[in-house]
Order: sequence, then structure tokens, then C-alpha cells
Amino acid sequence: GRTQRVVKPTRRIVIPRVADDSPVGNTENNENPTPKFEYNRNHEAPSSSSSPSRSYRFPEEYAADGNGYVAKHFVNLKNGIEAVPELRGLDLEVNFLRVQSTLCEVGDMEKVILELDASFLLAAALGYSCLVYDYGSRDKKRGTPRAIWYGLEFIRYALNKTWFGKSDRLPILRGKQVESLFSGKLSSMSKSTKKKLKYYRKFLPPEVLALDNPAVRLVGVFKVTKHDDDEKFYADLVREQCAPETANKKTNPINANQTVITERKCVDALTALGFKVYYGGDADE
Repeated sequence: GRTQRVVKPTRRIVIPRVADDSPVGNTENNENPTPKFEYNRNHEAPSSSSSPSRSYRFPEEYAADGNGYVAKHFVNLKNGIEAVPELRGLDLEVNFLRVQSTLCEVGDMEKVILELDASFLLAAALGYSCLVYDYGSRDKKRGTPRAIWYGLEFIRYALNKTWFGKSDRLPILRGKQVESLFSGKLSSMSKSTKKKLKYYRKFLPPEVLALDNPAVRLVGVFKVTKHDDDEKFYADLVREQCAPETANKKTNPINANQTVITERKCVDALTALGFKVYYGGDADE
């Protein structure tokens, strides 16, 4: 079906302060110590109510929810590899996934779903906040990689509809309401692809299912790259950071000490390093 344009008021920028007690990384000498969230509605203040009367949410409301989630980190191949050194510098465990921007560009979202692996889907089902890292190059205005603003948004929609029977927000791509488009793509998928997604429903925790509005927690984290299509750069970097002879030399006190790191504290540290955060849906610009 045709997409419907969503009219939005003039946006402004909200810059929450980094928590001083964040245990993740050292941001004292960083030149950019405050998170940046694109804030696209200017006509009313955010509501502190858990069930606001309005149908949309503000980006900083999504951000505040991050205090209630433990984060897992997934680097998108291949451009996201550029984030690995900074994640290692924060002593964060690095996982990988592949959401191809070229598949998003042609709208082949079934292949996007088929390429999601068990570690990502299980983490999403168990209630982790899955932070997905990528570097963009084509969108000079916004900088958000297509794998995040389209791919991650569709993945969120597909998982919520399959696992909980409904979407937790109105899916929006570049200002256009796309629920009809997403619904059509999901319903037209093969039986085997739908079965793959349904398999993980058995792992949903009872406390998640008991929520008034249960949903997966997927957050995009991104920067702009200057190395797009430089295959050697990414291959050399991932070997340097993750191959056994180098990875084993790197300490990881967070994981070794079983310290719980919330999504919000990770986001605070990451935005201090210049990353931008994408919460998607009605938080899109």
C-alpha cells in the first residue's frame, strides 16, 4: 500500500547530561561529553507518565527507559567493525550480526530476517537491550545508516508482531508511516521464515509477557565512515581486534566481574565518544 506522510512540528535538539557515576569508560577529557538525541516534536514537554495520553513518545523518554535494560552489543558487518576498538576500550563484549543495507534498499526484508542469527534473536527474546552498531556513508544529512533506519526498524516490527501480536509503536521511515508496508512484507514471508521467528517465542520471560506493552528493545548506534567499500581496512581491523592472538591479550573486567551494565550507562559513554543514537519508530525525524 501507499505510505502516508506524517506531519511533524519543527524539531529541536535535546542533549541529556552524562551520568557522573557511569562505570563505563573515562569521559573526563572527551571533547563531546554529552549524548545527542534528535528530538522531533516541539509543542509539548515529555510526559513522566508510563502511559501518556499522546500516541507517540519522545526520544528522551525512550532513552530514560534504558536504565531498566542490560545491554548486549552487536556490530553490523561490515562497516560497524569500525566501532570495535571503542567498544573494546569500554571493556564491552562484542558480538556480530549482518543486516545488509543493499537488501534494505531493494526491500528484500525476508532475506534480512533470514540472515539474523540465533545469538541476536535469543538476546532480543530474553529481554536484553540489543545495541546495533553501524557506520553510514551515503546519507550526508542525517548520517543514519540504512541498515539501522530501515533494517532495524523492520526487525523490531517483525519481532514484536510475531512474539507479542502487535507493534509497540507506529513504524516510521523518513517521516512516512509504513505500517501497511511492513505488515504486507511480514505477512508475505514464507512459512519457514515465519517459523524461524516463532521458534524464539518460547524463550520470552514471564515478566516480559506480563508487561502492559511488551516489546523487544533494539537501539541503533552509529557514526559516519570514511572507509566505505574499503574491504582491506575492515578485514585488517577485525583481525587486529578480534582474532584469538589479539583478543586474548585484551582484558575485559566488566564481563570478568559479572558487572551489570545498563543500556543507559552504555549509551552515555558511547555518545561521549561521538556516537549518535537511533530509537526508531515515532522517535524518527
